Amino acid sequence: MISTPDAMSPPRDGNLPTRTYSPPTAVVIGTLIAGFVFMVVLEFLVIISFVGQRMWNHPDLIRDPVFTLPLALWWAVAIAVTVVVLRVITAWLQIDENGFELRSLCRRTRRARWDEVGSVIAVRDIDRGADPAEALDAPETAYDGVYVMDQTGKRLIAVSSRFFGQRAQEMTLRRAREAGVHIQHIDAITPGELKKQAPQAMSFVDRHPTPLLLLLLAFYVFHNVITFAIWGL
Repeated sequence: MISTPDAMSPPRDGNLPTRTYSPPTAVVIGTLIAGFVFMVVLEFLVIISFVGQRMWNHPDLIRDPVFTLPLALWWAVAIAVTVVVLRVITAWLQIDENGFELRSLCRRTRRARWDEVGSVIAVRDIDRGADPAEALDAPETAYDGVYVMDQTGKRLIAVSSRFFGQRAQEMTLRRAREAGVHIQHIDAITPGELKKQAPQAMSFVDRHPTPLLLLLLAFYVFHNVITFAIWGL
């Protein structure tokens, strides 16, 4: 069900959100744990094989591309996980009457003035079915996503209650309303329906978290199998 009126009431003056937001402690800890799982736990057999057989002394390491493939894949995993973890735990979002700015390590800084914003889409409930995102339940009063779009319909930032909190969403809507930006409220919608309305609001990862997770698990199975085939245990 879609409701277009701006029904979001502004916060009381005595309870205004601060203007700078970062991931809460639970998100930081969860991200570090997830990084450890993806970099160490799921790669345990690869690490054991490398260390147990002292592969750094093997004459074919580095010289033979096929023999080096398991190590190269592990380094690729380590770099990718490190980048993702740093992007999440160092993120901070600043919102004021002039505009907003999103910064973090390993991420291009995003900033815009409110007069550069074309619209804001506030989605209360995105029905993804049973997927990994449901494990991080947002407060019932929060939006699943607040998407700030530019004049051409391209997403500038997505303010998630899971990663920045409900108060960041409230401040985004409040500042957008004060600047005269059109705000569209959506009570409930599926990712496919949202894509039809605003094709660039959600990223591929946002729309397909379950297939992405299955693809990651398939990669780890492949990595362990190919390590066993090339190095043994």
